[in-house]
Amino acid sequence: MSGASTIDRRTLEEFRRNGFATLPQVADESEVAWLREVYDRLFVQRGIPGSENYYDIAGQADREESPLLPQIVRPEKYVPELLESAHFARCRAIASAFLDIPENELEFYGHAILKPPRYGAPTPWHQDEAYMDPRWSRRGLSIWTTLDDATVESGCLHYLPGGHLGPVLPHHHIDNDDRIRGLMTDEVDPAAGVACPLAPGGAVMHDFRTPHYAGPNQTGRPRRAYVLVFMSAPVEVTDPEPRPWMTWA
Repeated sequence: MSGASTIDRRTLEEFRRNGFATLPQVADESEVAWLREVYDRLFVQRGIPGSENYYDIAGQADREESPLLPQIVRPEKYVPELLESAHFARCRAIASAFLDIPENELEFYGHAILKPPRYGAPTPWHQDEAYMDPRWSRRGLSIWTTLDDATVESGCLHYLPGGHLGPVLPHHHIDNDDRIRGLMTDEVDPAAGVACPLAPGGAVMHDFRTPHYAGPNQTGRPRRAYVLVFMSAPVEVTDPEPRPWMTWA
């Protein structure tokens, strides 16, 4: 399985036009099995309230019940082997080709997102850039690799085609509750969204500004996703736009 060589011109044009594109399988069966083992171990060790780099993105910070949308940011901090894997090398080569930035100049971090079976919350419509400090500009993308069947019923990603060509939309905290870390926007017509179901080891890539959504997991199986975020070095913005939702409790 190769890296950037799996990219064809049609995929690149699709990404530039729509702000997202599905990719050929970026992790084979053995890599998916290893990633699942790493993933599950991480959520046992780190998936507890108050644990560093662990967040319930859809629940209140002081919530005592089971998390609604548990996530671990920078899992490579705990499992550095993730950065030594063929999957990481493959995704970095893909990001380099799409962003036209040399691999050694790309900044990156990982992100593990869990949707437990028959439980949890949707990931509301949002843009990744809405989470970013407007005083700095970056070009970047996320490569979202699923470790399970990602279907509409289990919470696959939906995208708004061409949404990356517009501005960062107004966002607010989920349920308008500042105790919730997650953001959402009401400026998207859900009917215009395009679902991207994937088999294990498949991936979808999106621009930082592309609006996207994932529904709750209504199946009896977990829906695990391992995300790699690649970006350029930050450039200072002389006249940053206001993003009043950037602060939270």
